Amino acid sequence: MRHPYKKFAQLQLLTLFISLFIGTIAFIQGSVFLALLSIITLSLSFLFEGIVAMKKDHTLLFGQQLLRAIIIILCAGFIYFY
Repeated sequence: MRHPYKKFAQLQLLTLFISLFIGTIAFIQGSVFLALLSIITLSLSFLFEGIVAMKKDHTLLFGQQLLRAIIIILCAGFIYFY
């Protein structure tokens, strides 16, 4: 039987690896834009993890992951554009 949240768990792992890859390239090249993109994909990974928690009826964990993703995006955007 296939779990209904399996696709979100796969998306979480995919965005985590994409974030790691982009972050490594940003570190090597010294690109601030790629570092911001890496942080945004990392926050998407948190968001997908929260969606998996919501599908499992773990509303507190979903709220924590959603809040974590929003705070990371806001702080990274503030640092990048300031």
